[in-house]
Amino acid sequence: MGIIFQQPNLLASLTAVEQLIIGHHLRGKPLKAARSRAAGLLDLVGLAASADKRPHQLSGGQRQRVNIARALMGSPKVLLVDEPTAALDHVHSASIVGLLRRVTNEFQVATVMVTHDTEFGPLTDAVAVMRDGGLTAPALPGAGGAE
Repeated sequence: MGIIFQQPNLLASLTAVEQLIIGHHLRGKPLKAARSRAAGLLDLVGLAASADKRPHQLSGGQRQRVNIARALMGSPKVLLVDEPTAALDHVHSASIVGLLRRVTNEFQVATVMVTHDTEFGPLTDAVAVMRDGGLTAPALPGAGGAE
């Protein structure tokens, strides 16, 4: 399982590539394999050129991309995504949701995303709406798949 938090929670002292490598290393995976996988994932999320930058040198959208790549390091079957666009403007929000759609398809991972931003419903396979603590009928037209 991979988790993408609302706030990326990156370690200030580590570079983007090290953010990915540390979790892989703590799982007991070989460091060389971790470095190669991390480089590939940073390239996938559009950050190959920023691999050696620390969090304070990255924009909010770039930090969230590191967060996504980090969640993919363990080859999860499920991604849990909590408000990934909360701190981003509209353009960066759309970019992050588009990236999540792409990695969901490419990695064949089930992605469960919690968001208040209903405009991205059409990019999903299914939508469930929670109101007053319970699930209600889907309210977003255009969402593909079974609801």
